[in-house]
Amino acid sequence: MFTVLGFLFVIGVLVFIHELGHFLVAKWSGVRVEKFSLGFGKKLLSFRRGETEYLISMLPLGGYVKMYGETGEGCIIVEDVEKGSNAEKLGLLSGDKITKIDGNELKEFSTWKSLLHSLKTSEKDEHEYLVERDDDRIRLNGSLDDIDGINAFSEKQYARGFSNQPLLNRFLIVIAGPLMNFFIPFVFFPIVFLLGIEQPAYLDKVPEIGYIQPESEAEKAGFEIGDKILKINDKPVSTWEEATIALQLNPDSKVSVIVDRAGTEKELSVNAIAGNQGIVSIGVLEPLQAIVGNVAPGTPAKDAGLKKGDKIISIDDVQINDWYQMSAAIKPRADKESTFAIIRDGKELSLKITPETKDNNQGQIGIGPLQEMVIHKYGLAKSITKGLQKAYSDIIKITGLLFEFLYKLVTGDIALSTAGKTIAGPLLIAQVSGAAAESGWATLLQFTSFISINLAIINLFPIPMLDGGHVVYIGLEAIRRRPLSEKAMEYSQKVGFSFLILLMFLAVFNDVSRLKNDIIKPFKKAAEYIK
Repeated sequence: MFTVLGFLFVIGVLVFIHELGHFLVAKWSGVRVEKFSLGFGKKLLSFRRGETEYLISMLPLGGYVKMYGETGEGCIIVEDVEKGSNAEKLGLLSGDKITKIDGNELKEFSTWKSLLHSLKTSEKDEHEYLVERDDDRIRLNGSLDDIDGINAFSEKQYARGFSNQPLLNRFLIVIAGPLMNFFIPFVFFPIVFLLGIEQPAYLDKVPEIGYIQPESEAEKAGFEIGDKILKINDKPVSTWEEATIALQLNPDSKVSVIVDRAGTEKELSVNAIAGNQGIVSIGVLEPLQAIVGNVAPGTPAKDAGLKKGDKIISIDDVQINDWYQMSAAIKPRADKESTFAIIRDGKELSLKITPETKDNNQGQIGIGPLQEMVIHKYGLAKSITKGLQKAYSDIIKITGLLFEFLYKLVTGDIALSTAGKTIAGPLLIAQVSGAAAESGWATLLQFTSFISINLAIINLFPIPMLDGGHVVYIGLEAIRRRPLSEKAMEYSQKVGFSFLILLMFLAVFNDVSRLKNDIIKPFKKAAEYIK
């Protein structure tokens, strides 16, 4: 139940806010918006207000805003129908589209008047009008007098059509969707801090160094495990959170750090480096026990039966003292079966696990550390301040991570096959949404913000069918002083659509691969029970 409700909340919010951006700017620009849909496919619920039909459709995996004139329909739009006119008696309504007359398409006519002139020269007294109304196609038969009383325009002359808008207006309509997704974290994070944000307990503890990353600035400067950070640039720090904030204020600069080393104060000078994710670091981490906090589906750890709360005490009879030592021991054991000694519920157990090969041919088993978490609640003013800061930092961080990933993919630092495995689809999002919903509103809003930022960035990629692709079209039109040909547009749209379908299949395949053990497990238990 949590999985379904959590997924519907996350997808519903993201899609609604994204499409609302397109919708509001289109309305502001005067564009005729025909449909606003949450979901794709067959409509489940709908109502009409003004010229727009609002829908909830069957497939909750996206949505769309349909604007007149964005797809090159080549029809006549009926803007108004006079009351009591022949056209009203014939059955024409405002918003109807006349797509064919006497079976002939209407693309060649640049104006409604030119079409009327053509019909007047025809020998026919009565004509068949094919009318598109919402999702229905209606055939009306009548003379020219019968369509008297309508205010109609061809697609090329209709001022309220999307394609007839100034370039700037079109650009704003397209970009409004992703911008609204970027806006979501600035609304949700203040609420999260007000509700109470869960964060690692170590942030409130004395900043004692538990690990020094190899070849890091801290290692070069002479830091040692067990050092307690007392001051950064003469500013006292008493917790990891204060130390982290102090470093964030000094990106790419040399800082003075005073540490307590076995009761003696020692001053060290170290370079604080700002990474691509926007995090300023010197290469030190907090102490962390080798206790399993989570086990990813479809991984060697999951297959071997490792569980949350298990404490790893040795690997192949080599004693393990902390998480970092354990991680270092697993890396060189890629594709080699190893014996993990663990403590579970006070009892020592032995598990056989074969680490799988991951980045740089290093072994991984698919586990994360157990971190003690605490909930911090803040007042309204501080919640707004910290929420806005968190939203901004997360956007910078996630954007940096995505572009760093793409850079490594292009340069070959990450193999294409490895990159493909990182793509997640609706099944995994649904699973995580459910877990977030079960944890409470604060966690669910944080996860929604995270997905929203990713959605905004990905939507801006220059791929046809995405908003970024439309931005490219508009840019090319601005440079060329004329739009792309219909043939070029159609071809690029087909390529973009095929690429996105391929990505969707890959995402679903990855989801099923990750979750296959969880899917198969109930059937295995049922089979065992039957035996």
